[in-house]
Amino acid sequence: MRITHKVLSQNFLANLRVNLENMQKYQNQLSSGHEVQKPSDDPFKVARTMELKASIAANERYHTNIQEGIDWLNTIDVALGQIGDALQTVREKTIQGGNGAYTKEERLAIAKHIRQLKEHIMQIGNTSYDGRYVFGGDKTTNPPFKMEGDKVIYVGSDNGLYKEMANGVIIDISVKGSSFANEAKNQSEAGVFKTLSKIIEKLENDEDPSMLLGELDEHFNEILRLRADAGARQKRLEDMLSKNETETFNMTELLSKTYDIDVAKKVMEYKVMESVYTASLQTGAKILQPSLLDFLR
Repeated sequence: MRITHKVLSQNFLANLRVNLENMQKYQNQLSSGHEVQKPSDDPFKVARTMELKASIAANERYHTNIQEGIDWLNTIDVALGQIGDALQTVREKTIQGGNGAYTKEERLAIAKHIRQLKEHIMQIGNTSYDGRYVFGGDKTTNPPFKMEGDKVIYVGSDNGLYKEMANGVIIDISVKGSSFANEAKNQSEAGVFKTLSKIIEKLENDEDPSMLLGELDEHFNEILRLRADAGARQKRLEDMLSKNETETFNMTELLSKTYDIDVAKKVMEYKVMESVYTASLQTGAKILQPSLLDFLR
């Protein structure tokens, strides 16, 4: 094969273009801080990067749901504790009202106190978190309890409030007011409020209300059970939150290793390529075809 100056020049320019493109690649990596700029640079890394970014974004959404669930259940726990305290006070007053030495006026005073506690429990039932009512089931925009005369009626939902906390993991974070009051479809006073009304009625009629202590204790135990159940779900969410944060940290670290550059290494590689490019220019200057001027010196 005949090697001419034209062939040498063409090969030189082709190789020079390759070296220049490599320099441009390193310059882009150093300026952006990323290994790849477009899918053609490294299809595997681009696909892996997109997968990791999608997983991190999903984990961040789950993190928001989990944190909201924890705060929601914490609000419920505090509210149930307050209801339990109020019922304990009602129990003490009911025992006092059963004292045979108490007069009718004294029992009426106790009845008024218990009526206030009943309304207080209703107000606790309308506790809200971030503008949404925690005991309303999946109806969170309106107060779940209302007064109709001297009756307290639950008007929320019997459906739970479900949130996805991880891929395929859906948890009900609600405690429905129907758990200690009437069902939403039955618009009449029931549950703990019905028992409180009966105690008040007994006291107002100057009768011994202590026979209702067993019924009151059942409601108190139900509040304790609901609180324990909410606490168990809160603990589970706290464990899920820790796991979620660990997974996000690990995926972010892996994304950095896949997508981000090692600056020191890239600077060294760029310097090497810069030296190669300079050497190419120097070599090319010696193999280019001589002109007539070279012989006229």
